Amino acid sequence: MAKYWLEYSEEYKESPLSHWVHKPLDADIWRNASTFEPPLPKKHIDKGYIIYKIEHRGCVFRYSSIEEIEHCISVFSEKALKTTRELALNSWINGYQHKHWLTKWPGHLKSYKDRQEIIKLLKKVKLLNA
Repeated sequence: MAKYWLEYSEEYKESPLSHWVHKPLDADIWRNASTFEPPLPKKHIDKGYIIYKIEHRGCVFRYSSIEEIEHCISVFSEKALKTTRELALNSWINGYQHKHWLTKWPGHLKSYKDRQEIIKLLKKVKLLNA
């Protein structure tokens, strides 16, 4: 069963996409940076940091920002899924395709049909924060 929801955390929790979407501006190593482009999400005073979650065919995926969701939608929208090498070469990280978030994505959910279902869930979870 497909589901989507928001959770909140007192601490910022990076997602598997964070390193690929949020480019550090003031350090070479992501964890040492304090400024990013696009910026990391801000903490909501009353609730904390938003964690966007979706579940599809028993697998739960989490995102830390709207930009990460939009990046995932962009990658999954292509009829022919790009290789992690292509995606890594076109990112700010340039290489390290073996560490790309897509390498950790379950293979049985990479079909075009599944990706279209995941895109629908991502679009719905984005609206929860609108």
